[in-house]
Amino acid sequence: MSTAVKPRQLNLDELRRLKWLLGGAMALVSLWTVFFLDVEALSLVSVAGAAMLAALVWPQLPGRVPPLVWKLAVPAIIVAMAADFYFSPDTLPVLIRLAILLVLYRTVSYRRKREDLQLIVLGMFLVVVAGVLTVSLGFAFLLLLFTACALGFLFVINLIDASETGGPRTPEAETAWTRLGWARFFTRLRAVADWRLLTFAAVLFAAVVAMSGLLFLIIPRFELATGFFLDRYITRKSRTGFTDTVKFGDVSELIRDESVAMRVDLTDTTGLREAPYWRLVVLDEYTPEGFRISAGLKGELIRGQRVTQQLRGRQMGREIVSVGGVWTFYIEPGVSRFLPLPGSFGALRMRDVSPLQASAGHRVVALRTEPMTMTAFQLDAVELTPVLGDARFPQLLKAAQENPPPASDQFRYDPRVNLRGPAGVANEAVLRRVVGEITGGAALSAAEFTARAIAWLQARHAYALAAKMPKGPGDDIVRWLDSNEPGFCEYFAASLTVLARAAGHPARVVAGFHGGVLNGFENYYMVRNSDAHAWAEVYDGKAAWVRADPTPGAVATAAQTAAQAARQEQDSSWSARVDSLRVLWYRRIVNFDSRAQVQMLDQVKTFTTDSGTALRARFDEFSKQLKTWLLQPWDAARFGRTVGLVLGAGALGWGLWRLGRWLWERWQLWRRPQSFDPVRLAAGRQLARLRELSGEQVTEDGGQRAKDGGTLITAVVADLRRLRYGRRETWPEPHGVFKRARQARRAVRRR
Repeated sequence: MSTAVKPRQLNLDELRRLKWLLGGAMALVSLWTVFFLDVEALSLVSVAGAAMLAALVWPQLPGRVPPLVWKLAVPAIIVAMAADFYFSPDTLPVLIRLAILLVLYRTVSYRRKREDLQLIVLGMFLVVVAGVLTVSLGFAFLLLLFTACALGFLFVINLIDASETGGPRTPEAETAWTRLGWARFFTRLRAVADWRLLTFAAVLFAAVVAMSGLLFLIIPRFELATGFFLDRYITRKSRTGFTDTVKFGDVSELIRDESVAMRVDLTDTTGLREAPYWRLVVLDEYTPEGFRISAGLKGELIRGQRVTQQLRGRQMGREIVSVGGVWTFYIEPGVSRFLPLPGSFGALRMRDVSPLQASAGHRVVALRTEPMTMTAFQLDAVELTPVLGDARFPQLLKAAQENPPPASDQFRYDPRVNLRGPAGVANEAVLRRVVGEITGGAALSAAEFTARAIAWLQARHAYALAAKMPKGPGDDIVRWLDSNEPGFCEYFAASLTVLARAAGHPARVVAGFHGGVLNGFENYYMVRNSDAHAWAEVYDGKAAWVRADPTPGAVATAAQTAAQAARQEQDSSWSARVDSLRVLWYRRIVNFDSRAQVQMLDQVKTFTTDSGTALRARFDEFSKQLKTWLLQPWDAARFGRTVGLVLGAGALGWGLWRLGRWLWERWQLWRRPQSFDPVRLAAGRQLARLRELSGEQVTEDGGQRAKDGGTLITAVVADLRRLRYGRRETWPEPHGVFKRARQARRAVRRR
């Protein structure tokens, strides 16, 4: 009876089925990376993903498509690409959509080696573009998954190439693998799988990833999006509405968006005494649809543009009282090109040299274009104050009133825009009446009027997540403030602004975020899109703009502020735990310069040196203690205790080894009851031991004969072989066979 076991392996059809599975998985992973890009291709990704998944699960579907469709597919893709280039203003989104179509075509069609390599290249294009334009932690996971699928895909391609022999095959034979059922395929895959090889491959892959990650942390990096000029081939669009124009209702829609807008890494949280106002956009020009940045303010921002990495606080109009340490901002893509400023600051430092637009009088800093990737910058010496000093505004306003700028010079900043409200006789009549109700006919300062106007608005209107404009003639915001309808923050901010302007006080609307929460696991402030807010700034008539928030409940009382400062509310949920990993990723990957890397290397070096020194000290101390113990006088009692201790330790180790072996056998028996049998394994061990002791070799008749001409021990060997290789029905009693085998080993030893 032959005992040779043939190696189990997949046949050619099963290898092709495995190649189809790995190729489809790799293509799907590359397709998912498009979700990290702010391009108009999500619907195409969804349709393509569904088609690829259907072809992956039912590989016989592409064979049912008429051949004419496959012949027209490539020309149709070319026509679609040409039309997309003609109608789209951007180049990069067109290339991404083209790559999606090509990946779809290659994934759902039957492929040979050349087409398989093309699929890898197309998938790598999508992965590389997404990697250049994102620093998401989720993308890092997809990158690892894509790498694993691509490596397995290439390995199977090479196996198929080495296994294909003979002449050309018929079309039916080429697609025979599509008729192989998934249940049978996975059963065969499990049967040929070698857990030791899989474990080695997993360990090797983990080691490569760990080494790559270490090198990535050590080697200095640069901004890939800037280095490859990809930002020139795509138009950025803000998702939050914080652009040059904020219409009524734009901010209120964000309250339903719970995604994270930005994270602020704080070195010192003691300066947070109240919920910060993250100031983004100053909207000084009124329109019937909402407020927007005036052409003069835009011109001022453009004239103030320069390519730099740092702005000093004195450029913002006042000296800074240092509060709060260093604040590092990580802003998600699509929030705004305007940078959120919680207050006055000493210096602003970008991660890289960037074109920045700044206005000192309005304390506005903006990037030139909407960023596609995460934006990072730092503020130091932050001062949380509701007052913005602007000593130049009275002179500008006086000069504009005495000598109005020509209408043709629309990009020259006109401060009178902060006094203009809704036009029309009916609108002005309503505003005069409401202002009269607020002031009672008295001349009030800006601060007194603001306080009374806020009280009047909150008495007439309630806060609501959903608001509607009352119907009727006249301006929308005038109709709303003269009604009793509830409203959202931009309704209150716009109403206060037009009322202050009607009373002769310059005012403007500011949009940004209000509040946020401290992460309970990492020291950073997390602001969501649902924290979007709008408020007003009223000029005090002297030299400063003063923040005024008329939204009910937005301004906390003194007791609430003190309670919040003492409580320092934190988010300790599981979502906050997961989100803290993103900040750890940002801290190590999205840094400002090599200082953090050098600091990390110094820490690793210090830890290694200290650990080595401590280990050597412990070893020296142990050596001295052992030497002292050995030099002590020995007597019979001490010698007996030492021998007993050594024997006890040996017995304990032997018992643990036997227990571990027994548990291993029980686990294998439970895991593989058909292929793992303790009796067969024990019989194999007995045969091996008997061969080692006697120096015997297997003969053709199934017995064993000693090399030195000893006696034939056919009976014992035959019983062991039946236990090792025979059917259970032919087994002799195992315990008796093992007993006779031990007796045979003793006989061999005696011989």
